[in-house]
Amino acid sequence: VTAGTATQTLPRTSGNLIEAISNGAADGLMLMLNVGAMLIAFRSLISLTDFCLTESSMWLMAKLQIDLPPLTLAGILGWLFTPMAWLMGIPSQDCAVAGQLLGVKMMATEFVAYEDLGKLMKLDSPPISERTSVILTYALCGFSNFASIGIQVGGIGAMAPDRRGELTRLAFRAMLGGTLACCMTGCIAAVLI
Repeated sequence: VTAGTATQTLPRTSGNLIEAISNGAADGLMLMLNVGAMLIAFRSLISLTDFCLTESSMWLMAKLQIDLPPLTLAGILGWLFTPMAWLMGIPSQDCAVAGQLLGVKMMATEFVAYEDLGKLMKLDSPPISERTSVILTYALCGFSNFASIGIQVGGIGAMAPDRRGELTRLAFRAMLGGTLACCMTGCIAAVLI
């Protein structure tokens, strides 16, 4: 805590406006490429993990002659989020579907989860109530997913490379905190509707 007594002067790195614009454009391009590469890497790792989990569960179920759907990351996260959906005030008959959508949001992105929610609500007889749909609309709105870890580490890490280790240590906890904040927003929506 400096109490306003610490001063810091930043060295001037560009000589004129044109140089400042070109330096900013170059830095922006590097930041964009870094974030894009991190996003591709994280999404690829998630897809690889999901593929291995699905294939190994299908192989095991075939060997044991069990007729169940294969395991997926979204399915596992859906099971984990089902109690959270109930705690948000979602009716118990809708909790499994809501948990699945919350799992998809964490595994993929909120855009994929919203797309799935939209498809469900367009069905002739939607599997979830209108109230659940409204609660999920608020609960799914957030930047807390595995892909965002890559975006944040890539983006912030490019601006502060000496703190990249600290960012990677905090990334998973930050994602869980963001997920909890999104669920709390869903709780508030449930109280108000």
